[in-house]
Amino acid sequence: MIVDEKPSFVRQLLAARRRSRANFLLGKVLINSPMKVVDIGCGIDGRSFSDFVPENWDVTGVDVLPSEAVHHAHPRFTYLQQDAQDLSRFDDTAFDLAVSIGVLEHITDELQLGRVVSEIRRIATQYAVVVPYRYCWIEPHYGVPFFPVLPRPVQAAIVRTLNLNRHRDAVKRDPRFIQKYYHWPSNGQYQALFPEAAIHLLPTREMIAIVRSARNGAHQPAADPRGEDHDHHPRQHPPLHRG
Repeated sequence: MIVDEKPSFVRQLLAARRRSRANFLLGKVLINSPMKVVDIGCGIDGRSFSDFVPENWDVTGVDVLPSEAVHHAHPRFTYLQQDAQDLSRFDDTAFDLAVSIGVLEHITDELQLGRVVSEIRRIATQYAVVVPYRYCWIEPHYGVPFFPVLPRPVQAAIVRTLNLNRHRDAVKRDPRFIQKYYHWPSNGQYQALFPEAAIHLLPTREMIAIVRSARNGAHQPAADPRGEDHDHHPRQHPPLHRG
């Protein structure tokens, strides 16, 4: 059982913030009820997305977590333990919407990131991807202003000194820990990955939403950059702390 140690008022504030974020995302796409949605990197529960969508929507969660660790309350939620680099079990445009919140910033290998992005673009007619803004006033994982643009040695020193995100020991063992498991691409770099998308700064101004909406025209499935002889050897990442 997971116990949230935050004070109740903080939990309430975070829940309101997440609801506002979900409403912001859904306000950017074309809604036809019911919807068929896939949540890439769905996490252990529905706090990031599925808690805030109508009960008649079909929500498929995809993550590498063991199934016994995943507990979403949504009545039409289905969990698939699967690396998002290969979602070939799903046809092109199988979903009305693909959502991914707080995941891509943890995929630091360029080839792996390209595979995940390609699958997000392929399997849904619309998508909404939320990642930290490179020039965020407060970085959502470590809570430090403008943390993404600080030099790597400075980032490591701050995390070690303040034990941010409880990563002091990890950074002591491996000074490249942050570099291995976190990166903060610019808007331009994300635009190159998602060329048909629009990028929106969320009202809280620490995250961006990369959105492809059916309002903008017909969907074109993404080409698979892996070729016919691709393989899938995902790197093991630490547990993600999604906002």
